[in-house]
Amino acid sequence: MTASRKEVTWDPLEAAGNIDANVLAAAKKREIKNILKSYVSNYDPFSELIQNAMDAVERRFGSEEKDGAKLKIYIDLAENSVEVIDNGCGFEEAEFKAFLAPSISFKSGGETRGNKGVGVTYIAYGFNELTIRTKNDFFEYEGVMRRGREWIENQAGTVSRPMIEPAKVGSSKFEELDQGTSFKISFSGNHVRPSSLGWYQAKTAEQWLYLLLVKTPLGAINLPDCSATRIQFDLEVVDKEGKTTRVNSFAPKYKYPHLEIKASQQLRKIVEIQQKALSRGKDPSKAIDKFRKSNGIWESYSCDEALELAKLSPNEIQLAKDHQLTADGYFVYSTEVWDQVNDKKAKLRKGLRVIRGGLQIASNGMPQGELITIPLTKSIGHQNQSHIIVHLEGAEPDLGRKGFQPELKDLAEKIAVGIVRQLSARREDILKSDSGAQADIEKEIKVHEWLKNQERHESEHPLILKNDKFFLPTKKISVMCVPQSEQDVIVLFNQLIAGGVIRGLKLLATSQSSQYDGVFRFSAEDPLVDYTYDKNDNPLGVFEEQLTKRYITQPKVLEYKYCLDGLIREFEGGDKHENDVDLAIFWEMGKEFDKEYSVVSYLDEEQTHHRTHHGLTHRLNSANSHIEVICLKELFQLLNDPSEAQSYQQSEYGDDI
Repeated sequence: MTASRKEVTWDPLEAAGNIDANVLAAAKKREIKNILKSYVSNYDPFSELIQNAMDAVERRFGSEEKDGAKLKIYIDLAENSVEVIDNGCGFEEAEFKAFLAPSISFKSGGETRGNKGVGVTYIAYGFNELTIRTKNDFFEYEGVMRRGREWIENQAGTVSRPMIEPAKVGSSKFEELDQGTSFKISFSGNHVRPSSLGWYQAKTAEQWLYLLLVKTPLGAINLPDCSATRIQFDLEVVDKEGKTTRVNSFAPKYKYPHLEIKASQQLRKIVEIQQKALSRGKDPSKAIDKFRKSNGIWESYSCDEALELAKLSPNEIQLAKDHQLTADGYFVYSTEVWDQVNDKKAKLRKGLRVIRGGLQIASNGMPQGELITIPLTKSIGHQNQSHIIVHLEGAEPDLGRKGFQPELKDLAEKIAVGIVRQLSARREDILKSDSGAQADIEKEIKVHEWLKNQERHESEHPLILKNDKFFLPTKKISVMCVPQSEQDVIVLFNQLIAGGVIRGLKLLATSQSSQYDGVFRFSAEDPLVDYTYDKNDNPLGVFEEQLTKRYITQPKVLEYKYCLDGLIREFEGGDKHENDVDLAIFWEMGKEFDKEYSVVSYLDEEQTHHRTHHGLTHRLNSANSHIEVICLKELFQLLNDPSEAQSYQQSEYGDDI
């Protein structure tokens, strides 16, 4: 008597292995094709290669002590290939023969960035030429797998199933290793994404570095301290003309906006200074004057700090704690700053905005997937001004890095909304206003008819010198001693303009008979880099985030003095009016200003971001107006002894709270 159907038991996985070999092969092919469909980003090839390499070196050197761990990345635009070499553990023979099969992984889940076993399947069958090299004390092999993608996409059965064959060409780069692994992808054939590395329009190692630090696991995310990993990597790029550029011994670390955009203020520091002022009975709003008109405000959050920013259910709170949630937020005053970062810092094709507004979910120390929209219900425009990172330890994205489980995504979005609300609440008192142009550049001022006459004279009788044999740099000024009079100040100031020490200030007129001394314009011309601040090479410059385009202002009024005290006394006597004067130039500051004016020192590195035009040293703020000034004595001190100048500026004009 046969057993009843209820009593028959079997293992479906073992049963699947007993079916016809052709049916099983077709099923494997469908499985691989489904895996490939989940990879949609042009950055996926880099992410998978780099992730595997980082896991390999950590497996060899340990996850904490990584001294000696090294990756080498070679991008060849002429050959249309990318190779990632690591000095990690290498493969054992059994591992090597099996690891390209779908869903086969030799990684342990809690200790590596990936462990689903689909990434190497994508690398093998997503492209048409993969070269693999591996070696250690137990096993060594160099092989090539060709036409993997063609086989997957072929429906007629005319393409043979790809095999790994011995590589016929060696690699001197790989031979330099004592042990490790190399993966090299050549981008050729149909259905390959990207079909050409030229798609990125990045030609140098510097450009590629920016892309990789934002879009791949090289952009290591360690919050809340924003530190780099101890792994090192070299990057070499060969462009289509064969020119090679390199970046050596770089540490993986995400391009956090607050480290890329100057004049970015940390919320925590602002609050601490205001609390300190309150405890001493001082005005907390004045205590943060030096932070005003900044480009952005940011903060990093521990799990407990992030949870305070959103209304979460008990289950969501537990989920956050289970995944050790951390976060980082940045709020920029204008979305145009993202373009400045892309065009001037990353030097990538215009419009790419490699860093921009949105929510970046990260897990296991690296960004995962593309930015997603922050679901604000009010002030929708703040979505594009906010770059938020939410990191979830141990969270697993789907097969193709497109997204996370809905409950994790919802949690990250709620935290992101809370961060945007907190940071944007300080935008009016900390950030500059977004007028669509550089602050005050296009502001029209009402001055008497004298300005109009000088503007007309400038148009009708321009002064031009076309001979290029003059104004060559001698690195010396013709004025041989310290000024003793107003006339000396005028001569020295004109020398500094002619020598390029002060740039972009165009003089229209100097008068001894009119009420004021002169007329001028602020301007900036191409190349704008000549006006850009650099602590060592151009300390009188303007932060590049504020130099968005060429400009020339309306005519403005300037005043010369040997000492600022003389101009202050003329204001007090009614001979001149502070609202008319846009720029004051003098040798020394004096003491009279202290009665009515507060001073913002652009020579203090903490306040340099307030400078709007090249060469300005300070701003005088009164209750009703402000005046830009150039104090030549303190300008010289900065150029001759920057360290001493910093100490002086902070002690003389800093906030002693």
